[in-house]
Amino acid sequence: MKIAFMASDPIALKPIEFVRNNHDLLCVISNPDKPKGRGKKLSPNEVSQWALDNGVELLRPVGKPDDFVVARLRELGVELIIVMAYGCILKDNILKYGKYPCLNLHASILPELRGASPIETAIALGKDKTGVSLMAISPAMDEGDVADVCEVEISYSDTSKTLREKISEASAKVLEKNLPLLENGELKFLPQDSSKATYARKLSKQDMYLDFRKSAEELRNRIRAFGAGIFIYENEAIKIFDVDVVRNEEMFSDCGKILEASSNGLVIACSHGAILAKKLQRPCCKVMNDKDFFAGFKMNKDFIITSENNVSLLRNT
Repeated sequence: MKIAFMASDPIALKPIEFVRNNHDLLCVISNPDKPKGRGKKLSPNEVSQWALDNGVELLRPVGKPDDFVVARLRELGVELIIVMAYGCILKDNILKYGKYPCLNLHASILPELRGASPIETAIALGKDKTGVSLMAISPAMDEGDVADVCEVEISYSDTSKTLREKISEASAKVLEKNLPLLENGELKFLPQDSSKATYARKLSKQDMYLDFRKSAEELRNRIRAFGAGIFIYENEAIKIFDVDVVRNEEMFSDCGKILEASSNGLVIACSHGAILAKKLQRPCCKVMNDKDFFAGFKMNKDFIITSENNVSLLRNT
């Protein structure tokens, strides 16, 4: 099949490589280069860089793909467009293009976790599985008919990084299974049950702030999802990484109380259990282990960290 792939996130690289190795990958469409690093030099994203490195034609339209992009796809003879983590809702000029329906690989078991951040949200909510859904793209976000779903286990140690790797691999397998069916006219699509839909909203740095009125397990899940957690100690934003749950049978009334701050780690009371952090970071400093961190910075035991973060990770629609 003659295929164009639209993606702007490295999660799409394994399915892109599958298409290149097993079909005719005629074109990659990705977001424009963005400023990176201290010098703010315009640099391609990882998908664009892959296309440049592998000699695949690359289109980087500003905003939603316009008629110029569609005209180029027709010149190339593209039959099918596949989308994964491209970064914007597409217009009819893409949705109605081609011999086959425009397909999307979405990183959840639809209709659960439609929207912008399904991977991080699945971990933060403590789910034990997610998946990849192959769907026909519709004008509304992630509401199209679904052809196939591949479930992916979320292990207790998974982070958003490791789960993204699993989903990338699963996405390639979904294409391997379903593209021959599409080509032969045998791929069937079923409508989603919208009454069961949930929506993962766009995340921000604010979501990293920890509310110790939650359970230790909930906070551990959020830190796995977002890469770190943040709290304020005497006007400094402290980041913590890779936390463990300790004293899990205990209920604490003084949520946010520092139970220990030493070379043995930082222990903070939560509503149910406590978290133990052994990697920490102060503003403008490198990440340190507990021994090095507390050799140069003191935290007062019994200090109570006060913070509120009641914003739901899900949105209504």
